[in-house]
Amino acid sequence: MSIKFTESNPILDSALTYQFPEYCEEQGTDKVVAFGNQSNKCPIYVLQVPPCTVGCPAGNDIRSWLTIVQKTDLKKRSWEESYELAWREASKTTPFPAVCGRICPYPCETKCNRGKKEDGAVNINAFERWIGDYGIAHGLQHEKLTEEVMDKKVAVIGAGPAGLSCAFQLARRGYPVTVFEAFSRPGGMLRYGIPPYRLPRNILDAEIKAITRMGVEILCNTVIGKDKSLDDLKAEFDAIFIGIGAHEGIKLRIESEDASNVISGVTFLNMINSGETVHVGDDVVVIGGGDSAIDAARVARRLGAKVTILYRRTRTEMPAIEQEIEEALAEDIDIQYLITPIDIRTEDGNAVAVECLRMELGDRDDSGRRRPVPISGSNFEVRCTTLIPAIGQRPVWKEVKRYVSKNDWLIPNENWSVDDGIYAGGDVVNMGLVTTAIGHGRKAAERMDAQLKGQRFHPSDELRIVTPEIMHLEYYETLKRNERKWVPVAERLSGGLALEVDLGITEEQFRDEAMRCMSCGVCVECNQCLIFCPQLAISAFPENPIGEVMYTHYSQCAGCHICALVCPCGYIQMGMADGL
Repeated sequence: MSIKFTESNPILDSALTYQFPEYCEEQGTDKVVAFGNQSNKCPIYVLQVPPCTVGCPAGNDIRSWLTIVQKTDLKKRSWEESYELAWREASKTTPFPAVCGRICPYPCETKCNRGKKEDGAVNINAFERWIGDYGIAHGLQHEKLTEEVMDKKVAVIGAGPAGLSCAFQLARRGYPVTVFEAFSRPGGMLRYGIPPYRLPRNILDAEIKAITRMGVEILCNTVIGKDKSLDDLKAEFDAIFIGIGAHEGIKLRIESEDASNVISGVTFLNMINSGETVHVGDDVVVIGGGDSAIDAARVARRLGAKVTILYRRTRTEMPAIEQEIEEALAEDIDIQYLITPIDIRTEDGNAVAVECLRMELGDRDDSGRRRPVPISGSNFEVRCTTLIPAIGQRPVWKEVKRYVSKNDWLIPNENWSVDDGIYAGGDVVNMGLVTTAIGHGRKAAERMDAQLKGQRFHPSDELRIVTPEIMHLEYYETLKRNERKWVPVAERLSGGLALEVDLGITEEQFRDEAMRCMSCGVCVECNQCLIFCPQLAISAFPENPIGEVMYTHYSQCAGCHICALVCPCGYIQMGMADGL
């Protein structure tokens, strides 16, 4: 399999079938820092960061996964070898590819350079899910970066995405890690906040099990501040990571909110995901526009209720995942906009209706969204058998409250620490995506590793982001995006909470999506520079690592710029010879 270029550029046909000359020692492999006297400029190979990686909160090297599969034939690998390599590459930055491939709102795709073409962004999210599922199905196990067992121990408070990500990265580096979890099972919001129709529990359990196989110990039903004190941990461990999440719902602050059938969104989802039976009645009203509000509404719909969501802004401002909003609407959930609750009417201690005001949008607030302004005299009621406020969440601090800042959150420094040897990440730092929490855990682990070794952490050099302006998007053939399939609505609603609604993509579609990656910012091995060079100054060594395949003999280079002009992915640029 090789990358496909547009048929409108027929001269590239020869590039697609070009056979590299056999490598011989006489050609040499060392870069020659010598230049012809015809130009002061020469081609340089500039490795750049693809925008998909910049858009990924977990910091995943997405380009590498895709190009591994894309180059299966070129590198003479079997498909199975490429699948495993892609899984291992993905797992360097996240232990949850199968999880994230189901629940992440894929901000990476909004950055994808192919999205500037008519065929749309690469379906990165579906690709990640497929490769994660492949790892589970084939029992792939994570590899450690070292076989050495470090003599420093680390405690992690909270077995959610941030805590487990941190524990995983530390275990890769040889540290003994113990995770303390307040709930009866690990996973945090992955288990207790996300319904199983979005994230099947066997998938979550499998990826957590792969972490424990690394030697990570998880102690559940252990509350720090009750079963064990923070000072106990500080005495027993050399470093601590705080990743307790945000499991308490924010109140509406209106009358009668303590009625028995008023349940916060996070509590409602926790009860459902813990296996409790919750009777919601016929008419459920959910207040809020975030992911928890949508999840609570879709769960209530599966319990047989008619569901209404009240949101104080418009759909444009809704922070929930767009796809989840679409699915909620498809499931006949009524979303009413520009409405805010002001009172709850009760009978015999139960909420029977919520009094509301209509709103209009005013000036923008600090979040960049337009502020909702009440319309005087627009009062009306919405009847309910269960009211679910889902307007936000906050952490239950207990003993770690000593590190909380004035704004009621933990604010780590550039080393992700809030005190000597105390690190933090995830929703305790700021409410965000699961992938954001995973990224926090990894970054904290990297800095913790340096600190425990008595070293200073040095972040990687910031590379330039490759943009469409320095690429030649027109060289790439239009390739239709492969979309995932969904369970029909009627089947979803009758199938219960455990029926996964997203069916993903097929193996063939998975391969096709790999072909759609444009390898932005690193050599795609299309051979164009080699073929078009009038000086025959370029050689290729296909067995070399990615990015080191093409080789310019600078003593033969005339500085004509042709190689840079025909490079589709922006990897070849022209630089001044002086000083090189």
